[in-house]
Amino acid sequence: MMFSGAEIRNSVLGVWFLFKGNREGLRGFDVSFAGFWRSFLLVVPIAAPYLLITSAQLDVYLEEMADMPAGGVDLSLVATLLMLALNWVAFPLVLAVLAAPLGIGNQFVRYIVVRNWVEMVAIMPVGVVALIYKAGVFNSEGFAFLTLFATGMTFFLRFRAAQIALETGIAFAAGIVAFDTMLSVVMEMLAARVFAGG
Repeated sequence: MMFSGAEIRNSVLGVWFLFKGNREGLRGFDVSFAGFWRSFLLVVPIAAPYLLITSAQLDVYLEEMADMPAGGVDLSLVATLLMLALNWVAFPLVLAVLAAPLGIGNQFVRYIVVRNWVEMVAIMPVGVVALIYKAGVFNSEGFAFLTLFATGMTFFLRFRAAQIALETGIAFAAGIVAFDTMLSVVMEMLAARVFAGG
């Protein structure tokens, strides 16, 4: 179930081609059922930059809102990991139920494989920005600006991937990305509520 060097290289290149709007990038992904299940293991390398980003965001919060309750940082990091785990499986599960009614049943497996690899690649630029901020290279304003730019690129990549992998139009692809994002927000709110004691 581990990734080979060739699969990693081909998948990352596939993401790059999709970003450029080249559907030939789809050839880089293993869209077999083995590749489908294996793609969920990408949550492991995603977890570290995810926590780093959250830690940087909390540092910014502490800088601007010094009255944050004691212990909030640790709980927020744990809640973020929970949110990541929930969202990692929630979106594919919900989309699996909706795939046939939406007319994307034949593209479902391929899209989820692509989506998982896209998430792994897309989080890296934001993670680098967070790492540089944590190293003290720039202040919170610089972090916010660069994060906004990197996040914009991430949404564009997600949109491209949805449009090409699902073989659909602009509106539908944008809707899928928006739904994925909104579900992430819901998972984050649920996790925060659980760790806040309901």
